[in-house]
Order: sequence, then C-alpha cells, then structure tokens
Amino acid sequence: MDYFELLRYRQSTRKFTEEQISQNDLSDILAAANSTPVGSNLYKDIHLTVVQSRDVLNKLSKAAVKRWEDKAKIKKIVGDTPDVDLSQKAFDPFYGAQTVIFVSHRKQDLQPGIEFSNAACITYSMHLAAANLGLGSVFMWYALESMREIPELDNTAVLSLPDDFEPLIGIAIGHPATKLSARDLKTGKISINYL
Repeated sequence: MDYFELLRYRQSTRKFTEEQISQNDLSDILAAANSTPVGSNLYKDIHLTVVQSRDVLNKLSKAAVKRWEDKAKIKKIVGDTPDVDLSQKAFDPFYGAQTVIFVSHRKQDLQPGIEFSNAACITYSMHLAAANLGLGSVFMWYALESMREIPELDNTAVLSLPDDFEPLIGIAIGHPATKLSARDLKTGKISINYL
C-alpha cells in the first residue's frame, strides 16, 4: 500500500472485537515504533509498555470513569455527552481493545517539550502500522490525563516503569468491530498561511 493509500485507511477506531492481535502484528507495530525518529537520537529516554492484561487496563480506567462523572468538565472537552451508565463495566476508555501500548519518556528539562514530540511521533508510527495491517487503533490520552487530575486513583505504578519515566500517551490497538474503509483525503481541516 502506498503512503497516501495508507492515509485513506488510517482512522481512529473506537470499537474493537474481543480477538487479540497476533504476535507477528505486535512485532511489526513495535518495529514501526523503533523506526521512528527521536529528538537528539535519545532512544534511551523512551520506554514502551505493552498491556494485554484486562486487570491492568481496568485499574488504569478507574480515574477515567471517575472523571467522566464531572459532566461540566467533560462537556468543555467533548461537547454534549449522551446520557449513559458511567459504571466501570459500562465505560472503557480503551474501547474494548485487547492491546494498549503506552509510550513513556524519561523526565527531563534539558529540551523542554521534546518528550511530547517524541511520544507523538512514535504513537503515530504505530497508528499507521496498525492501519497497514488492517487493524484499528486510537490514541489514548484520557486515562493518563484523568490519573494526573485524580491522584488518589493514579494507578500508573501498575505499568512497572523504570525510574524517572512517566507515561505520556498510549495507543489502543485491535481488530476493529467494523472493517477499515478508505475515505477521501481532505485539506482545509488545518489553517495554513503562505509566506
């Protein structure tokens, strides 16, 4: 698949089947992550955590479930929300994906902000690799943000990160409930000026 054809299939998937991805697909996605450019070539400052344990994902979702109850704040972020049951069983910030990969970065102040650039590039590379394999994926920010805002429900310790690393973003990956389909590529979503 050429690059622009791949972009036509790239999308954020928010409903997955219960089927686990294959080890070969996971290896390809991790290879894509490792091929991503990283600022100052400091790959040692990046750590990936592959989570396929539902128990771990449930622990990580507790703060997201609690934060979702703050309707006023959620409305500011996503607009009107449907009237749904917000219990732990009803709300899964990972959309039922069987694999979630967290991208963590060593805490640093030498190059402020580069950690977010690195994490985003790595996550996008995995996102494209998943689409190329016919898998669905979606960036995961909400659970991590929720744990930062509700410290008593911060379960990042279950990720067993190396010292001085913090998770910045995740990507849920799995078999999409609805097969990926090509879409038109459009310009105009982002404002542009020419000098």
